[in-house]
Amino acid sequence: MAQATALAEPKLESLFKQRSFLFIWAITICSSFSIAIFQFSQSWYVVKTLDKEASLGIVFIAANVPRILFMAIGGVLADRISRTKILYAANFLRTIVLCSLLVMLATGHLSLVSFIIFGFLFGVLDAFVWPANGSLLPNVVDNSQLTRANSVVQTTQQSSLILGPMIGGLLVASSGGYMLSFGVPAVMLLISAILAYLLNIPASESSGTKKPGMWQSIKEGIDVVKQSSFLKALFLSTIFLNVFVVGPLMMGLPIFVKNILDGSALDFSFIEGSMAAGMLISSVIIGILNIKKRRGLMVTVSLFTMNIFFYWFSQSSSLYVCMMAIFFIGVTFPATNIPLISAVQSSVDKKLLGRLMGLLTMASMGLAPLSLAATSMLISYGFTIDNIMAGGALSLIIVNLLIMWKLPALRKME
Repeated sequence: MAQATALAEPKLESLFKQRSFLFIWAITICSSFSIAIFQFSQSWYVVKTLDKEASLGIVFIAANVPRILFMAIGGVLADRISRTKILYAANFLRTIVLCSLLVMLATGHLSLVSFIIFGFLFGVLDAFVWPANGSLLPNVVDNSQLTRANSVVQTTQQSSLILGPMIGGLLVASSGGYMLSFGVPAVMLLISAILAYLLNIPASESSGTKKPGMWQSIKEGIDVVKQSSFLKALFLSTIFLNVFVVGPLMMGLPIFVKNILDGSALDFSFIEGSMAAGMLISSVIIGILNIKKRRGLMVTVSLFTMNIFFYWFSQSSSLYVCMMAIFFIGVTFPATNIPLISAVQSSVDKKLLGRLMGLLTMASMGLAPLSLAATSMLISYGFTIDNIMAGGALSLIIVNLLIMWKLPALRKME
């Protein structure tokens, strides 16, 4: 009997025959492409049309601050109410925000202040979307299929980062211009909201059970982190990673393309597309290999390798060399994210997963506004973006060496 049970265990239905997974995949396609196109269009509009490159960091800060403030609350709600209902409500509200942006664009009132306000609103909604989205897969996928499921989802997200900026560049260059490049994401977010409504997965916690207060629920998630040396190492490493990467890379790419490469919107899309291509290829390979051993070592080496290529990128002035360098940067992201996400999802109680994903995202973004503000300040004081990137890369190499030495729990994770 035991032998028969063991033989039956691997016979799981293919991911692509599972209705719930297909819905999650479709939601990912719509939301990922919409955000990729929107972020490209926003960045290029601020840098090129408004000529406010030093202020681009303020837009990102406006989006990041509410994410940090509300992410823990979003994680608790993701455990208490239906995660698909959260996705439905948030994506529908995102659609309304983008429609408002289109009205301002059409009437000639779209300004830097507008993007700051819209960035803040998107940040608030992201604080509820990200924990719900990050903790949804374990509700519908068996633990043995999580690595492949995460690989499919991340492959889709990386594909959107390849095609999204290219589509955005083509839309901006078309006769429809920014009306199309902001309008298409609005439609896709609406479709994503409808799909989330139709999926309708129940909440992880029973509605009949008495729930602790909001702070007590957040504290339960913090206690889980404190009791796990792996999670503590993960939280610390993600905090320092974002100090040196988020600002220079997130707001630095369009500025780098404009000032260092003297490029166009299409060149910017090629740079972003090259990074996403590396992410895509890496995600596919990891999904095929379904790596289960020495994942911590792979993550640590990937983080170190990322910084070497980041420094190489910062010292290049050729579009093709930069595309090659950022391609390899892209390769390292899934090699870091997929093993870590799968390990967290499979080792944590599903009833606590929402708040833990919220805390993890909050930790990873906690110092992002400081990084963005520092990058903006350095630009305003005359530092060039290539030197800022080089400084961030070298600093992060030192931090990663310390992580390899001082945080063995992350390096030794299986």
